This record gives sequence, C-alpha cells and structure tokens, in this order.
Amino acid sequence: MTRKDRRPPRPFAISRWSLQRKLVLAFWLVSVIPTMIAAELAATTLSEIFDSNVRIWLQESTKIVEDEITEILRDNARIAQLFLRYTRPPTDRNAAKHDKLTADIADSMGIDVVALIRKSDHKVMFTTAADDVVGQISTASNAVLQTIQVGGVATGAVVSTFQTQLDGVDYQLLIATYLDASFLTSVADVHSLDLRLYLAKADDFSEIFATQRFEDHPPRVPHKIEDILRATRQPTEQFTSRYSGLYRPIFNDSGDLVGVIFSGLLRHSSLVGLVNQSNLFILIFLLSSAASLCVGWLVSQRLTRPLRGLSKGVQAVIAGDYRQRVPVIGGDELAELSSTFNHMTERLGELQHLESQLRRRDRLHALGEVAMGLAHEIRNPLGIIKTATQLLHRRANLPENDKRHLEYVISEVSRINDLITEFLDFAKPSAPIRATQPARPLLEELLGFCAPELATHNIDARIDDQAPGATIHADARQLKQACLNLILNAIDAMPEGGRLTLGIAQQENETVISVSDTGQGIEPDMLERIFTPFVTTKASGTGLGLAKVFSIMESHDGHIECASEKDAGATFSLYIPANGEEDDEDSDDA
Repeated sequence: MTRKDRRPPRPFAISRWSLQRKLVLAFWLVSVIPTMIAAELAATTLSEIFDSNVRIWLQESTKIVEDEITEILRDNARIAQLFLRYTRPPTDRNAAKHDKLTADIADSMGIDVVALIRKSDHKVMFTTAADDVVGQISTASNAVLQTIQVGGVATGAVVSTFQTQLDGVDYQLLIATYLDASFLTSVADVHSLDLRLYLAKADDFSEIFATQRFEDHPPRVPHKIEDILRATRQPTEQFTSRYSGLYRPIFNDSGDLVGVIFSGLLRHSSLVGLVNQSNLFILIFLLSSAASLCVGWLVSQRLTRPLRGLSKGVQAVIAGDYRQRVPVIGGDELAELSSTFNHMTERLGELQHLESQLRRRDRLHALGEVAMGLAHEIRNPLGIIKTATQLLHRRANLPENDKRHLEYVISEVSRINDLITEFLDFAKPSAPIRATQPARPLLEELLGFCAPELATHNIDARIDDQAPGATIHADARQLKQACLNLILNAIDAMPEGGRLTLGIAQQENETVISVSDTGQGIEPDMLERIFTPFVTTKASGTGLGLAKVFSIMESHDGHIECASEKDAGATFSLYIPANGEEDDEDSDDA
C-alpha cells in the first residue's frame, strides 16, 4: 500500500477511544430506549398531576374572592346593628353627635358608605359619602354587587340594605364597601397570577379590578363564557396558548348572575408554560441520560481500574522495574489476571537477580584472571624498582630535592603494590573457616577497635540488640572485615558527625547484623550498582569494598541488603545463618 492510499487518522474515530469511553457509550446506547419509554410515562404522569394541581389552584384563588365578598356581607350584617342604634335623621337633637360616631366606626371598619334613606320618597337623610355616589347605589334587596362611578372611575361595591323604623317612619340603612385596588392584597403580588373581578354593567360584564395587567388583557367577559356560566351555573375552564384560566360565576339570592371571577396563569412567564408533556419529556430524558452516563462511567471505572493497573505495571516492567505490583480486587477473571501478573513480575525479578549475580560472577572471574596476570607481570618489577629506589635514597651525597622525589616514587610503588594485593585478595578469596559463635561480642570488639576513629569524627556509636543471645555461623575474621568496611563507609558518609548504630535481630534461621548511619545517603540510581566492582561514590575509592562484602556474604550462604534515601542516611543489613548444619544435627540428636 502506498503512502497516498493510507487514510489519515480520524480524531473522533471510535476505534481510537479508550476502553472506558467505549463502555460508557455502550451502556448509554443500551439504556437509551428504556430511558425514552420511562421519560414518556413519567412526563405524561407529571403533566397530568401538574394540570390537576393548576386547576385546583385556580379554583382556590377564585374561591378566595368569593369568600372575601361573602365575608364583607357577613361583616355588614354584624355592624348594621350598631349603625341602626346611632344613625338618626337630622331632626334628632343628638344627630350631629351620632353622625360623627357613625362615620368614625365606618372608617375604622373599612366601610366606605353608610347612608340612611327614607323609603317614602327615597330621600337620603344621612350619608358618609357624597350624595352623587349614594344616588348611584340601588337599594334593591338582590343588588349585592354593583358598579358605581367614584371620582370618574368605575368601582365595584358590595351593598347591604337593612329595614328600620324610627318615630313611625320607615327607613333603609345602606352599607357599601368598595372593591378597589386595596381588595385582595394577599394575592396581588403572586407572579403570573391574573385575578380579575367582572360586575354587570349594561348588557355585559366589565372588569372592576385585576391583580395583574398582562398583554391582551380582556376588559369584558366573552359572551360565550357568559352563556356557559348562566347555563351550567358552574365554574368553567378556558385554556389558550397564553392563558390557563377559570371563570367562576357569582349569583345573588334571586339566582341572577351578578359577577364573574376570573383566575388565570400566564403560560410564557410561569411554570405552566414549562411543565407540559413535551418539555417534561425532554427534561426527564436529559436527566435520565445524564444519570445513565454517570452510572456507566462509574461501572466502567470499576471495570477498567484493574486494566489501568495492569497497563501501568506492564509499562513499569518494560522500563525495568520488576518490583511493580498491582492490587488484586475481587475474585473474577480480572483479579486472576492481576494475580498472574504479580507472579510473573516476581519471577522476572528473581531472574533479573540471578542474571545480575551471574554477571557479577563473570566479572569477578575475569577480574581474577586479570589480577593473577598483574601479580606475575607487575609485582616483581615493582619490587625491583622499590629496592633500587631505596638504595639510591640511602646515598648521602644526593640533594634534598632528589631525595624527596625518590620518596614519592617509593610511596607510589608501595601504594600500587597494596592495590595489587587488594585485587588478588578480592579476586581469589580464601575459603571461610566457619564456626557458630555469639554475635554481640564480635560487634563490641569492632566498636572498641574503631572507637578512636569514631571519636575523632564526633560520631556517637551504639549497639541495638533486639535478639539477645543471637549466634552466627561464620568466619569471624572475614565477617569482621566485612563489618569494618561498612563502618568505615559510614564514617566517610558523616564528615560532620552523626550517629552509628549496629543492630542485631533474628529472622527465622538467620541473624541480621545491620550498620546504620545518619549521613548523606545514597542516590536511588546507585542502590542497584553499589555492590558491583569498581562502582564507587568516593573520589578516591576503588569500588572494591562493598563488592568484597558482597563476596564474603555469598561465601557464607547469606546476603546483603541496603535501604537508603537521599540525605536520610543508609542501613546495610547482613543476613548470616544463625547455625551450621552440624549444629542442627547435634540439636536433633539431643
């Protein structure tokens, strides 16, 4: 296939998605149809419930107006007894006093009109309102709700009339309360609620007041609605694209329609316009889809978490970190896969350790061959050079400057000879002569030997014996050499002083001798290589000290470990068999 035939990668191709995203998409696709069915059912049910509640609300709001009118009539009847006691014609000598008392009572009770009318000629004998206002009010017994002009404004009034007789003359007591802007203040501030009162005027019903003034506000009751109210004598609903409304009729004692109460909700500015079946379906579907995606994400997160751990572990193994382990969660196939991966990395780590040991042994073998050759090829000439230089140095006629140069030659030849001896000792160590002995006396002897050097460097040394009576099966001379190398390294790591701790612990069939310091520590990238020959962190070191310690521990069937952090000190632990095979046999025979 040529380069031109290759298709460019698509950034939104599903094949490029992560497993978790694919699982979330699959979960949503599986749940989308049940979600749509459930959303349709829920939207239908909620819409019906909401419409029912809206009807109840509209009925209750119109009932509030009707109850207020009824309450006004009831109050008029109660207060009429008091007015009949004090209201008198002007011929009465106490009329002025009674008139003021009547006006004060009416004002305090919120009654707008109190009038005393003589029945014979309908003359107004007393009134708390203007004569032109009283003249508009009908005194018919069934004229409970009336429309009058007050200050040029059409105003509704709740009218009550009562018959009385004073000094043998028949009178009518008229009590009226205006239905003005102060009426129904409790519901006037309800947003989107349009509450209106229509009263009979001429041949139709005109609006007296309204709590809201929305656009397309109808000033009169439609004749179609009026006919329905007269025929059914029951509230009737009217639902349009703008309003959800209810008309409630008001009848007088004669059964005549005297008023109409309208309660409506404006759809576009209230929940009524939002809570319909289509909007509810969309809302519930979106919420359900979001919940489905969240659940799908949580489930996919749970399923892919072990896979992410495995992916991270594989990357770590590729990078050479065989200590990586993944958590084993549950008992399913993914848990089994995680457990298998952990077992594989453990085996790979063991193989890496064996490989490093083989590599180290190969290097030691090669080093031994080189050291043996150096011993034969260099050591003898060095002895001749050293002897000849010493003879020249003994001549008395040499200048002091030449003698000093000869001393440098003798010193360097001695240093090279010591280095070759150290190489020979490392490359071809002698077999250990092992014996079982107590561990603590050996450490005490080492601390006593190193005490002057430790004091010189201001280092506090102590023994932390966690296993009193612990024994070691080792060559005391070689083990002292190994521990002495570790102590000298610790002294070099604490040039400003510090604390040196020699520990003794027991672990199964091994005794653990540890050397801990509070020095500068070892870099993480050096921990894996510090036991390799010629690897050193010292400027003048040969890199054979820790390699020699490692070789001694191998010859004792033990091993050495190092734990360290930068600027937090280091701890070297020597794992040495506590008893030899012959000791075990003797204990069994006993």
